[in-house]
Amino acid sequence: MGSDVLSGHETGRIQDMPNRNEFERELRRALNHFYDPGFLQRSPLLQWLHIREPDPVEGLRALLRQAIEAFRPPMGAPQATRERRVYDVLYHRYLRRLTQQAEADRLGITVRHLRREQAAALEALADYLGLQFDLFTEPAQKASVACTLPPAGPGDAELNREMLWLADSQRHRTCQVAPVLREAVELAQGLASDHHVALQIECDGCAAEAAIPGTVLRQIVLNLLTAAIRNLAQGGAVRVTAREGEGRLVVSVTATACAREPWRQMEPLDAALLVSRQLAELFGGQLTLCELDEMLVVQVVVPRSQRQVVVLAVEDNAETLRLWSRYVRGTPFQLVQEIDPTNALARAMELRPQLIVLDVMMPDIDGWALLKQLREEPLTSRIPIIVCTVLPQRDLALSLGASDFIQKPTTGQEFRAALERQISVAMPS
Repeated sequence: MGSDVLSGHETGRIQDMPNRNEFERELRRALNHFYDPGFLQRSPLLQWLHIREPDPVEGLRALLRQAIEAFRPPMGAPQATRERRVYDVLYHRYLRRLTQQAEADRLGITVRHLRREQAAALEALADYLGLQFDLFTEPAQKASVACTLPPAGPGDAELNREMLWLADSQRHRTCQVAPVLREAVELAQGLASDHHVALQIECDGCAAEAAIPGTVLRQIVLNLLTAAIRNLAQGGAVRVTAREGEGRLVVSVTATACAREPWRQMEPLDAALLVSRQLAELFGGQLTLCELDEMLVVQVVVPRSQRQVVVLAVEDNAETLRLWSRYVRGTPFQLVQEIDPTNALARAMELRPQLIVLDVMMPDIDGWALLKQLREEPLTSRIPIIVCTVLPQRDLALSLGASDFIQKPTTGQEFRAALERQISVAMPS
């Protein structure tokens, strides 16, 4: 997302973190202009919510839709819950664009009452996004609904010894976050089905590497998932999301109950939080807990790995190279561009990148010939190569030694996913 996209906004503070009132004001304005791309293109939410998609307006709309959907009550939830009212008001007022009078009539309340409901719904949505993106500059606001985690007791000596051994033996291990989260969700899927709990995951846009072993991160998330699912025995929904921040990665587990439950008094949840917190802290992370009505959000923050993954991109189109560079901005992938395919082999031998992305239709030497040379050269023969071309030749690419294939035009999500797949294979957690 270039700075020119946001330069026209009148606030002039888009580089700063918002306070609570600023964020809620801009959120209200964006929702009121949800279908106005010209307005959304100037919204500071693009910066605050780290929108990186090639189409930032659609990226912002998608994120706001997902946030509103987080308040959708599970199937079978009682009608008269605050969470249902929050979802109904947000969905019908801003996504369906009902007028205040029409929405008040639909709910059977006065317009004055609706305005109060609408303000409360916006506050809940702002709280949710603020927690997800660690936005607000006032710690007291963010912590106002957080509960205290239980202290470790004397009976935890064996657990503490295991923790210390884990920290010593795996201190320098790292992992790709997205595949680890998918594995944790897959492992918990059977338990979720047994309890009639909907289990969802949203992590395709997170290609970063975390400075924590994959086995540890997976266990942290599994602890939280299993405890949340067991506490949603009457049904509900649990969603796992991941996002990238400055120098860190944030994994959120959001549990939505069918009805109000005393989360803080539930022993299985307390035990899971205690162990997960200790595991996270061993590797420089932290765990926080927040309640929003029937919704419980547990946020795990872990440091990003400082290791850069060097990717040599061989492509004769400068615009395509610029696009690929935007796709990996803010990720561990460092794109090194080579626009002259005749220099590609020598550049790869000199650079020894972890990955190569290779176009096919290029002047002087095409990608198939270059792929053959790269595979025959001992210094480059084991480097994963991703062929990216307009030609529908996936099978041919793989038969000639390519590790993966992307057909142009490609989205940022598809491009990053291909890079992530190869790094996950090359550097298992």
